[in-house]
Amino acid sequence: MNASVKKGVILFAHGSRDPNWRLPFEAIMGHVRHQDDRPSALAFLECMTPSLPEAIEQMVSTGIQEICVVPLFLAVGSHVRKDLPLLLEQARTLHPQLSIHATAALGEQEDMQSAIAAFALKMV
Repeated sequence: MNASVKKGVILFAHGSRDPNWRLPFEAIMGHVRHQDDRPSALAFLECMTPSLPEAIEQMVSTGIQEICVVPLFLAVGSHVRKDLPLLLEQARTLHPQLSIHATAALGEQEDMQSAIAAFALKMV
């Protein structure tokens, strides 16, 4: 797609009943917004709002044509392997004009693995 395509990013996390659980993810979202002016949102699989479908709907309603979903999961389990692809397919069905894809999970990224290792070693 070309540069005139309106792109957005959604950070996708699990969610929790504990309202403070979302604070680190909101901090990450703040860093994203500080570093880039593209539309961005934080979405959750369960227990918190907005849900991923709600965040996608909001972006589409503002004219976003392409969305990159970044799963903020350290390991690939059924949520990333099964739930996320299903949610993306539902979004594609509802919005056939929308290009939507997901990156690999956060914990699968080599940069993140190195950063966690460096952090752990700095603590000893």
